[in-house]
Amino acid sequence: MSAEFHGNPTSDGADDSTGRKDDDEIRRRAAEQWRGFDPSEALHWSKVLLHHSPDPQRAAIKAQMSSAIARGIAVAGPDWVRTADTARMDGFNPVLYQSLFESLRTIPKSAFRSHPGHRQATFKTYLPGTPYETELWCDWPKVFLNEGFDARTATALTLLRAEPKFPRPRTRGQG
Repeated sequence: MSAEFHGNPTSDGADDSTGRKDDDEIRRRAAEQWRGFDPSEALHWSKVLLHHSPDPQRAAIKAQMSSAIARGIAVAGPDWVRTADTARMDGFNPVLYQSLFESLRTIPKSAFRSHPGHRQATFKTYLPGTPYETELWCDWPKVFLNEGFDARTATALTLLRAEPKFPRPRTRGQG
């Protein structure tokens, strides 16, 4: 769903008709948002992007989204479908995307100027988001799958190859 996600899960797990109607409406909207994605693929992307969101989200919204996902309902933040579609065109599936971003967490952003942690979107009361950058990651699936590197090494190599695209920050005294 959007950042204005309004799931209404029942608190006691009871199967009331209002909860079913809400879930049916949420599923209908999810199918509209995730056009071009099989429902199970959309759900899997939802699970991955909940934890590796390209955009910042409020914790309460993510909690509602998590609850919907647990009920088998695909949800989407503002840039999730576009991110999944772009990543899919680059050769990613949800498992590869998760592998990339999990390995990225093991590499300090100070190690590479190209590290997306430098461009992470943050707001005061939101959980941060890390945008997917196709120009940075489009070769990662090939490096990981075809060249036989483990996920962390493929991530480090991809960041290293991208370093020339990210100039060193200027320091005082440079003109």
